[in-house]
Amino acid sequence: MSRGVSGLRRTVLYNGRIATPGGFVRGMATDGQRIALLGSSEEVLALHADERIDLEGRLVLPGFIDGHMHLLSCALSLERAALGGCRSIAELRSRLAAFVDETRPEPGEWVVGRGWNHELFADGRLPDREDLDDLLPGNPTLLARACGHVAVLNTRALTVLGLSADTRFAGGVVDLDRSGAPSGVIRESAVDWAWSRLPVPNPGRIRELLLKAANEAARAGLTSVHSDDLGAAGGDFQMLADLFFSLDREGVLPVRVTEQLLLRDPSALESFLSTGWRTGDGVPFFHFGPLKILSDGSMGGRTALLRSEYSDAPGVFGVPIHGRGELNELVRTAHLAGMQVAAHAIGDGALDMCLDAFEGALRERPRRARHYIVHCQTGDNGQYRRMAALGIGAAVQPPFVPSDREMAVKRLGEERALSGYAWKTMMDLGIFMSGGSDSPVESFNPLWGVYAAVTRSDADGRPEGGWNPSQRLSVQEAVDLYTRGGAYASFEEHRKGILAEGMLADAVVLDRDIFTAQQAEIKDARVVLTMSGGRVVHRTA
Repeated sequence: MSRGVSGLRRTVLYNGRIATPGGFVRGMATDGQRIALLGSSEEVLALHADERIDLEGRLVLPGFIDGHMHLLSCALSLERAALGGCRSIAELRSRLAAFVDETRPEPGEWVVGRGWNHELFADGRLPDREDLDDLLPGNPTLLARACGHVAVLNTRALTVLGLSADTRFAGGVVDLDRSGAPSGVIRESAVDWAWSRLPVPNPGRIRELLLKAANEAARAGLTSVHSDDLGAAGGDFQMLADLFFSLDREGVLPVRVTEQLLLRDPSALESFLSTGWRTGDGVPFFHFGPLKILSDGSMGGRTALLRSEYSDAPGVFGVPIHGRGELNELVRTAHLAGMQVAAHAIGDGALDMCLDAFEGALRERPRRARHYIVHCQTGDNGQYRRMAALGIGAAVQPPFVPSDREMAVKRLGEERALSGYAWKTMMDLGIFMSGGSDSPVESFNPLWGVYAAVTRSDADGRPEGGWNPSQRLSVQEAVDLYTRGGAYASFEEHRKGILAEGMLADAVVLDRDIFTAQQAEIKDARVVLTMSGGRVVHRTA
């Protein structure tokens, strides 16, 4: 069949319900990576095409964009012990034992797992080295909590890493037991340091696992992700760039990647800036995004930095990863160099620090930088209004609402908890927002995120009517979080995030119309086709 007028491959989709800014249309034609025509089925079927796809009346949306996740960690997790959902330390041990029986690690080989959450344990106790030692006496073991900000090591791992009661980390903690020895629990920068000492799979294996994870993302309807991968790559941004550049050249990446660069200190930032790369530079399926800064930890691990002490831990305020001076300098250096900045802040104390840093940098050099806060879980109306006034956005994770609800109320008390996770308030104030998963912390299924944003309930519909229902979003607002919002956050609203002529042909076809379905059905919707740059990268049989 003949191709489009430009000689590019043309695909025609017809008999659908295609969402455009101007309303729904029935047909769409693509030339190469771009949308060439939106109109009636008759109009697009009149064109010559390389492929015609009957949508059978199904809903077509812009390709979903995950505003914050960890694609490489998802990939590496495919070979690690999966510990999510464990209801006790006994179950954690059982899962770990089964993993070891299946994988049979060599003596001295690291055993790694992720996903446990002590909030699900009946006694709420953190696991420690003694819970692991008898299972793996000859294998150093690291098991990360679901949030990734806390981990437990066995005694062998403590010995291999050289951790003792005298070990100190700036912005990190090595917990001690009653005898004054390391308990095996480490937090924040101590966890990052431990990860950096673990062996990294060879480049060929990383490539294989990364493509597998990216294809899983495409099956979920994702066509773009904002991904923080440097921690999983040992901080080597050049290795990471070379990997993604090669995958782009080969044309095998099914999703576009905006890299959130976790450069942990001023020297790492200066090293990156010396290469000449800046936010927005890259190739069609990979480009450098913002500098990513960790300012605090997680609510579950009580390392999120709060203004006032934790309600369930008197005297505990959380852990600042950087002092104010270093945080200000990181933001200032990146801002003056023309970089965008994405600052992880979960606690309201950390949010204050980040907003102070952003305000100082913007005062020195005013520009529309689109800096944003990653997570932005705990705050008040004064902080949100300040974000809006400064033009600071937020990359939020709607799935945290059903996952965190009970824990957040314990950690913060009812009043503080209800002022957080305030997506509707922030949206109404004009704060630009993207929706994401923080995967592998949560599933990267964007339809689960849309459901969580719309209902603010768990998979069983609890609590009825949603937690803090005043913060529920409409279906359109939730879809915009995962489409327009993600595009705007990476300065790409002129290329993607909506279905319009001339835009990238990134689209997803669903098995039901989530705009007319019962809200409870949104989570059950399935992706039947994903198109990335005019190329079908997923299609159900």
